[in-house]
Amino acid sequence: MEDNPNPDFIKNRPLERIFRNNISRIIDFLIINQQFKFTSKEISNLSDTPLRSVQRILPQLVKNKIVIENKYKGKIKNYEINLNFRLVEILSLYSIETINIFVDEAIEKGKEHTLVINGKMLDNQ
Repeated sequence: MEDNPNPDFIKNRPLERIFRNNISRIIDFLIINQQFKFTSKEISNLSDTPLRSVQRILPQLVKNKIVIENKYKGKIKNYEINLNFRLVEILSLYSIETINIFVDEAIEKGKEHTLVINGKMLDNQ
């Protein structure tokens, strides 16, 4: 990890730190929030990803079995991470362990640095 992190870049998005694209941002979001199902609009709003990008990416993630598409009240589709797919299990382990490392480093540094969670700066006081 860097000594002087850039708060605009370091967020709780482990895969995005590596790949720096909207696909990894969406996967990170769904892994971190794996207990919930989201519509494409909710994913867009909550992950700070343009809606059109989310609408373009989700079918590819469904096709590759990373995301499960569910129908809700007829036409409405919602999405969740596919926890029964081995690749997702591995990505999830990586993401969760990386977040644990971020938290441990933030605790170690104490009040010297600020921790960014979901794009919001938190002061360690």
